[in-house]
Amino acid sequence: MRINHLLLFLILTLSLFTGCRREPKQNYIVIGSTIDIDSFNPYLSTSLFTQDLLDRVYLRLAIEQEDYRTFKPLLAKRWEWSKDSMQITFYLRNDVFWTDGVKTTAYDVEFSFKCAVSPEVAWLNAEDIVRNIEYVKAINETTLVVKYRYVYPYQLTDINDVWIIPKHIYEKIPFSEWRRNGYFDEKPVTNGPYKVVRWERGQLIELVKNEKYFDRNYPKIDRVFVKIVPNEANLILQFLNGEIDVLPSIPPSVAEKYENNPNIKFIRYPFLAYEYIGWNQKNPIFADKKVRQALSYGINVDEIIKVILKGNAVRSTSPFPSIFWAHNDKLKPYPYDPKKALELLYEAGWRDSDHDGILDKIINGRKIDFKFTLITNAENQTRKEIATAVQNDLSKLGIRMEIQVYEFNTFMRHILTRNFDAVLSGWRVATKPDLTTIFHSEAINSGHNIVSYSNPYFDKLNDSAAVMNNLNNAKILWDKIQEIIYEDQPYTFLYEPVRISGISKRIKPETVRMNSISFLYNLHEWELK
Repeated sequence: MRINHLLLFLILTLSLFTGCRREPKQNYIVIGSTIDIDSFNPYLSTSLFTQDLLDRVYLRLAIEQEDYRTFKPLLAKRWEWSKDSMQITFYLRNDVFWTDGVKTTAYDVEFSFKCAVSPEVAWLNAEDIVRNIEYVKAINETTLVVKYRYVYPYQLTDINDVWIIPKHIYEKIPFSEWRRNGYFDEKPVTNGPYKVVRWERGQLIELVKNEKYFDRNYPKIDRVFVKIVPNEANLILQFLNGEIDVLPSIPPSVAEKYENNPNIKFIRYPFLAYEYIGWNQKNPIFADKKVRQALSYGINVDEIIKVILKGNAVRSTSPFPSIFWAHNDKLKPYPYDPKKALELLYEAGWRDSDHDGILDKIINGRKIDFKFTLITNAENQTRKEIATAVQNDLSKLGIRMEIQVYEFNTFMRHILTRNFDAVLSGWRVATKPDLTTIFHSEAINSGHNIVSYSNPYFDKLNDSAAVMNNLNNAKILWDKIQEIIYEDQPYTFLYEPVRISGISKRIKPETVRMNSISFLYNLHEWELK
């Protein structure tokens, strides 16, 4: 599954939810979040949290399995490959209906593909779909043909990433008007196990069981409340008091303190994600890779993991986490080595020429002090603590770093417009290896290459590896690609989190499956005691 990288993922953003207790039947749960969703139109969303929620109300063709490589039928009952593997024919269920009573058909999928590739819609994941899929055609209501431009390992992944939306609703408004029209948000028409009955922006989302869902056995829980409260401390307190049933991401310090609380259960699992500091190379301070290497040597990441994360993370070395098959396990984390950092800074021309305690350098004829601002999102207490630790480490090198925190939407705007010096954030990694979106030169203006990194050799190898059909041969290229990134350090790769989620004693833990695909992976199967 491709995760919108610009999501800047919020992995530790503590997407905690909470909600109101007005359901007399008691067959409900309350999830808490520090942020709201950004749209019920999946092609307009850039939020990871939104995607997690929309996957509970919209059906995909198939369900990606926890091995990240195989799929089980969902809207599609089955599929067949052509002999040359250039085409897949999908056979859809005949008993799936939109919440307004109209049947879901192959024509909805055909229309959705047009949405996905439309320049006017400008879906953030459109590039791969346009590059790899030639066309999608509905033969009749239940038969769909997908024609590819060539054979590659992720053909099923790509078509399954296309969100399926109701043609009879969305075709009413031209693609060019989508981003200026809130109609889809006010009256979302969906076909998943849950449907939307209320969205009070910035406050509350209410989902209820979809009585038209094709599998009458699900969902087990009738109602889901999502209450948005930006204050993380308040959300945690409500969880501990039993007012919240689910916290998707819990700070390690909280989990450590309340591990033996009989009213809650913590669930730990590896996460296909990493936290990083991105150095914006449009800022001349960060243009030299020796400087970026020095910054990586100058940050004591091991101490951050020990003190702030309470050991609930492992060091990160590349954009592929260590649990991912494409990861290059020969790469070792940059050690904390202030002496090496200063040597590299010296080689890059940085000196304290005026003896004021801050390094400086002549750049374009002007003396520039090594000062910059690092931004992160205010909702994430862990990131704020890490930013302070980084600030202290770099000050020992003669680098003055200011910290600026923004509420999430403002934070996103700064990133989208590349309006920052350095950013502390994270990615949840797509289960399809392809670094085009975040590091390719072509993604500087149109993708998620927010640090404006450019290396033609990287571009060439990535373009080859991303479409290579032999995974063993692709792995050789991916290893080399990671070596290039390791050398260039467009990011300082900090750590891969062990995600900690929490559920209340009301929920049967044996029915809950949380993983890197989503903390709500099987929400429809959850049961209450």
